[in-house]
Amino acid sequence: MKRNFLKGIMMPAAVVILGVGGAFATTSMSSTKGIADVQGYRYVSQAEPCRAEVMCSNVFNSTICTSGSNQLFGKPTPNAANCDLPLYKIPN
Repeated sequence: MKRNFLKGIMMPAAVVILGVGGAFATTSMSSTKGIADVQGYRYVSQAEPCRAEVMCSNVFNSTICTSGSNQLFGKPTPNAANCDLPLYKIPN
């Protein structure tokens, strides 16, 4: 009797565990895309320290974001005068 009870409860428990794990995995994958893309800026002159160029990513990868031969940087806050945060190329 005890053996039949354990067999009957194991399959539903496994399905519930897989379902909860899948829900957490899909939620975490969709939440990072929106915050990863940021505007990349390049230094021009003292009068114009940050000129907007192309969209980059703030998620670390091995390819630095560039425009031509210029490395692009991000601003720490949207209204900041300086742009000194390293940015990376958006992965395809």
